[in-house]
Amino acid sequence: MPGRIVHLKKRQELKEFTKTSNAFIIDFTATWCGPCKDIKPLVDIAWDQLKHYFDMVIVDADEGSDICSFLKVKGFPTLVSFVNKEMVESVIGADIVGVKHFFNASYKRVLS
Repeated sequence: MPGRIVHLKKRQELKEFTKTSNAFIIDFTATWCGPCKDIKPLVDIAWDQLKHYFDMVIVDADEGSDICSFLKVKGFPTLVSFVNKEMVESVIGADIVGVKHFFNASYKRVLS
């Protein structure tokens, strides 16, 4: 059932999680990241609207460096969505228009 929020640190945890979720968003963030803090309110609003369709995985850059390395995250914030085990959308950085597009496109992909 969608709507779960999990904090993961290791790639094995992520691999296990993907077995239980057909649609999820990974939010790669960091406590020290100013742009991450800037988009957090937008991410929270979008999540509230999409939680019936997706699960949310939160990966902290410092604690989840294993997952960041595994998925080759290049910067923070990064948002990635997966539908039916396939990556469908991603956005890097705090561009508000890009983040809104990410959530809209992810929503359309989960409905199709």
